[in-house]
Amino acid sequence: MPEAAESEAAEVAEPEAAAPEEEVDIGPPPEPPEELPPVECPKCPAGGAPAWMATFADMATLLMAFFVLLLSFAAMNVPKFKEVSGSMNDSMGVQRVVPVVEPPTADNIIADQFMQAKVEPTALSTISEQTTDEEQPSDPELKITTKPSNDPNSSDLEKVRSALKDEITRGQVKVTETDGRISVVMTSDQKDGEKQGAEGLESGQRLDEDTVAMFAKVAQAQAEVVSEVEVLRSPSAEQQSFDSAQGSDAQEGEDVAQSEYEQIRSRLTTEIANGQVNVERINDEVKISLADQGAFVSGSADLRTSFYSVLASVGQALVDSPGQVTVAGHTDDVPVAFSERFQSNWDLSAARSASVADYLVGERYIQSGAVTVTGYADTVPIASNDTAAGRAQNRRIEITVKGGAG
Repeated sequence: MPEAAESEAAEVAEPEAAAPEEEVDIGPPPEPPEELPPVECPKCPAGGAPAWMATFADMATLLMAFFVLLLSFAAMNVPKFKEVSGSMNDSMGVQRVVPVVEPPTADNIIADQFMQAKVEPTALSTISEQTTDEEQPSDPELKITTKPSNDPNSSDLEKVRSALKDEITRGQVKVTETDGRISVVMTSDQKDGEKQGAEGLESGQRLDEDTVAMFAKVAQAQAEVVSEVEVLRSPSAEQQSFDSAQGSDAQEGEDVAQSEYEQIRSRLTTEIANGQVNVERINDEVKISLADQGAFVSGSADLRTSFYSVLASVGQALVDSPGQVTVAGHTDDVPVAFSERFQSNWDLSAARSASVADYLVGERYIQSGAVTVTGYADTVPIASNDTAAGRAQNRRIEITVKGGAG
């Protein structure tokens, strides 16, 4: 039976296998899909901090190092720091620490220096301190710093004045003190018009009784005081007259100088206006300053021809002057170079003043015996030598006229 079934199944399968296959038109093959363009991913940010942060960090580091150096080199004022700190604490909070001022305690010198003496035990009822035969050092003698005096409140000057109170009342002496020395000055209005006092003793003349008594009192006062006492004689009437005459001569000299000053200025009005000459009065002297603007050849003492007219005007102004004339030469601080005649500014200044004096004497404006020539080089500047204008002012000739007949 099974074989029959298998044969039937084979018969059925054969016609199916023998049937022709049908062709199916599926068309052309599909085209492959188009490729899309690649999409670029955004760039990732660079690693680390941004650039400005590095620069800022460097600056902060440098500032910190700078302030550390400042703090290390600074010297702190501790009391001032504490004062500022305390003021800040007081202003920003409550002061918690209250200062305690301890009152001073008195010390008893006797109690501090007291020492109990050693006492040896003895069978006797009398207790005595330990003694010795050795000589003990004596207490040092105190120096007396005050001057010996009967009255501790009186000074040496008061003692001398008390001893000479009668002479002071009569106006015969005056007692003064200078640098610890007491001076007894005898006035000139004595009874005798001849020499008195110390001068009389030196000349061997006889003194009157009042003067002798006064000297005796001075000697007694000298024995009682420590300061040195000297006797002086006041200026006599002749000396006072001589001093008065000297003062009168000085005043007369100033009056003559003022008259000459006004006369010279009036005669040199044009030169003063042109800045070539300057006239001024100093006490009893009249000084005429000549500017060295084209007056001399550079580095030489030879006068330029154009300067003769100025010197002639100055000479005419000095014709009637009776006083002593001094011609002084001045230079700047530039050293003399390439000159065989002058070794320094001293030689140059003296030679220039001599040239001016020779011209004034040669033209008979002043007498040769009434003129003095000096050279000061650059030792008396009137302006700074740092600038050309200042050096030009320092190069000058000064003619000084003494008031009066010299």
